[in-house]
Amino acid sequence: MNNENKVTENTSMVRSISVTFQLLDTMVRAGEPMRITEIARQMGESKAKVHRHLSTLRSLGVVEQEKTSEKYRLGWKLFKLGQAAFEQFDLKAIAEPHMARLRDLTGQSAVLAVASGGEAVVISSMDSSGSTSLKISAVPGTVPPLTASAQGRIVLAYSSDDYKNEVLSKNIKSYNDKSITDVDEIKARLDNIKNRLYETAIEEVMLGFSTIAAPILDADNNLIGTVGIIGSVQFIADPPTPQQIAHVQSCASTISATFASRAYKGVADPF
Repeated sequence: MNNENKVTENTSMVRSISVTFQLLDTMVRAGEPMRITEIARQMGESKAKVHRHLSTLRSLGVVEQEKTSEKYRLGWKLFKLGQAAFEQFDLKAIAEPHMARLRDLTGQSAVLAVASGGEAVVISSMDSSGSTSLKISAVPGTVPPLTASAQGRIVLAYSSDDYKNEVLSKNIKSYNDKSITDVDEIKARLDNIKNRLYETAIEEVMLGFSTIAAPILDADNNLIGTVGIIGSVQFIADPPTPQQIAHVQSCASTISATFASRAYKGVADPF
C-alpha cells in the first residue's frame, strides 16, 4: 500500500470514529430511544450511513434495538464503560479540596451532588468548621426535591424540555408556606439558572434551612452536578449576600474548569 492510500484509509477511519461519537452524542441528548430516521435527521447524515454505524455498534453491545418499536437505545456495555470512566475520573475526589475551601470561606457546610436519573443526588458533604454548635449538613444519598431545592432545580433546568414538562405537569409538592408551587414561577427560575449560573432555596423544604448551589458543567455546557452551601437562614438570608454567591460560583467554576468548561468565564473567577 502506498503512502497516498494509507492517508486516504486513515482519514476514512478517523471520519468513521467521528460519526460514531456524533451518533452516540445524539442519542445521549435525546434521553430516550430513537428511530434511525430521527437520528439521521439530527445528525444531518444519510439513513444508510447511520444504519451501518448502528449495526456495528449493536453487534458490539454499545447500542440495543427494541423489539417492539425497533427504536435504538444506549446499551449495557456503554453503561459499564461509563462506570469505569467515572471511577477513574472521580468527581468527588476532584471536588473535595475546593469544597473544603468553600466551607472555610463561607463558614457553612459544603455539599456536592450529581445529576442521576433526572434527579440531584448528594454524594459528598463537608460540615461547617465554625464554632457554633449547630451543624446543618446533607447526608450523602439524599435526593433534594426537584422543584423545591436549589440542587433539584439546577438539574431540572439542564434537563430536556420533555422531562421538564413531565415534572411540571404533576402536582407540585408544598413542604411549607415558603415552597414555590406556581408552575410559571418555577419555569422562570429554571430559565434564570442558565443565565445567572446559580440558584437559591431559602427555607423551601425545611424552615430555618437555606441553600445556594451552582452548576458544575463540562466543555459542552452539559450538567455534571452541583456544588453549594447549606446553613441556617440566620447565616444564609433571603437574598444571600453577593459574596456568598460569588464563593459558590468560584467553587463551581474551579471544578468545571477540570472538565474544560468555560461557562463561568466573565462570571466568576476560579479559586
